[in-house]
Amino acid sequence: MPRSPTRPPLPIAGEPIRTSLEALRVVSMAIRHPLEAETIAFFLDDCNCSNTITVISGTTEPDSIVAVAECMALAASRSPSLCGVVLATVRPNGGQLPGDLDRWQLIDAVTESQGIELVEWFIVGPAGVDCPRALLGEPDRW
Repeated sequence: MPRSPTRPPLPIAGEPIRTSLEALRVVSMAIRHPLEAETIAFFLDDCNCSNTITVISGTTEPDSIVAVAECMALAASRSPSLCGVVLATVRPNGGQLPGDLDRWQLIDAVTESQGIELVEWFIVGPAGVDCPRALLGEPDRW
């Protein structure tokens, strides 16, 4: 079936991911439908490329993102070419929660402590996507 000309193509493995929209396309390939509580994560190398998507099921607690960010940053810190991580929390029963702005700052510090930049953290819910970084007024990291 041909794709609609207005629908952007899915990313191709090995191509750089340069924008939030492109990163969301990567996330969209891994999200389960109907939505389930999960966290999607992928690394970026020094060319903004990624070749692996990690899906962590059952991340129902809001603070689960902290443990995921820590694990991902530790793993990435062992590879000299990896320098960034993109995270997406899927919340099937809602979007942004109180405390998410604080969580952004915490996971940013956790990843930075391992020399890995938190490029983006998306919160995906039934009504769409939120980005705590943007709500804090922090500049785009792309």
